[in-house]
Amino acid sequence: MASSADFTPVKVRGKRGALSAEKWRAGKRRDPELQTRPAPVSTSTAVSRASSSRPRKRRRDTEPDSPLEALPAEILQEIFDYAANVDLAIVSRQLALKLSKSRHLQIELTSRLLTPVLDSHGNASGRDLAAATRLLNSRFMTWDFFKTWLQGYSANVALSIARADDDSHWQSIWAALNPASELLPPNKLFLRPFTDAKLAFLRTLAQNITDLHGLNAAYAEHAQEGLMQAVTDGNAQFVSVILGMGARTNTELLRVAVADSGCHREIVENLVRHVNVGNASGGAMLDVLDPVLWQWAERAQEQGNYNGEWLVALLQKEQRRRESTRD
Repeated sequence: MASSADFTPVKVRGKRGALSAEKWRAGKRRDPELQTRPAPVSTSTAVSRASSSRPRKRRRDTEPDSPLEALPAEILQEIFDYAANVDLAIVSRQLALKLSKSRHLQIELTSRLLTPVLDSHGNASGRDLAAATRLLNSRFMTWDFFKTWLQGYSANVALSIARADDDSHWQSIWAALNPASELLPPNKLFLRPFTDAKLAFLRTLAQNITDLHGLNAAYAEHAQEGLMQAVTDGNAQFVSVILGMGARTNTELLRVAVADSGCHREIVENLVRHVNVGNASGGAMLDVLDPVLWQWAERAQEQGNYNGEWLVALLQKEQRRRESTRD
C-alpha cells in the first residue's frame, strides 16, 4: 500500500493556509489587454449567430397564390357579389386589395345585404340583421358612401322625399325605407374621434332605437363605453344621441361629467334627468345625493365657479321631483 510520501502535494488556490508566494501566483493577473480583448470569431460563425438570433420573415412573394387569390379581380368581384359574404374580403390581403377597388361592387353588396332588413315588417332573420350590421361596420362604409347609396337606392324604389339641406333629409329617406327596429348601428360609431360625420350617421341609423339593452345586452356595452368617452370629451351631441338609444346613466358617469370633465351643463343636465329604460340594476341608479358631487359643488362655489351653485340647484330640484313621485 502506497504511503503518503508517494503522493504529490497539492495546494488549493485561495486557501487561507497557502504560502504567501502561492497566494501571489494565484492572484497574479494577466495583461489587461489580453483579458478585455474579445475572442476572435470567424466570419461564418458570426453569420450563423446573426441568422439564428434573428427571426425569419416569411416572404409572401415567394409563396404561390391560392387558386382563389390567383383569379382576376373581375371574377373575384363576381364571386364576392354572388356570395354576399363580407368576411371574404378579410381572408387575405390579396383578396382585400382586389375587392376594395370596385365602387360598383360595394354599392351592389350594400343593396344585397341591406334589402332583407328594409320594409321587413318584423320578418328579418337574425342572420340577415347580423350581416347588415357587419356590412355597416366595414371600412368602406363611411357616411358619404352611405348617402350615395341611399340616394341611388331610394330612386330605384321610387321613393319621393322632399329635398332638405341638412342631415334630416337622409334621416327621412332612411326612415321611409322602414328598416327593422332590431338593426344595430355599427360599433365603430361609438369610438373616438367623434366627428360630425359619425354623429350624422349614428343619428340616421338610431332613429327607432330606444332600448339598446333590451335588443342586445352585449352590444349595449359598446354604447356605454362610447357614452363614457363622449362625456369625458365634453361632446354633448353624442351624449344626447346615445342616451336616446337607451344607454343608461349612473353615479360614476355623473362624477366623471362633473368632477373630471368641467361640469358641462348640457351633459350634466341630460345625465341627471335621463330615465333609464328597462332593468337598471347593477348600480345603474344615479344618486343625486352622492357626497362627491356635493363636495365638488361646495368647492366650486368657494372658488367663484358659477357651476357650483348651478349644480346644487339642479340636484336639489331632481331630489324634490323624486320625492314627489314617491308620494
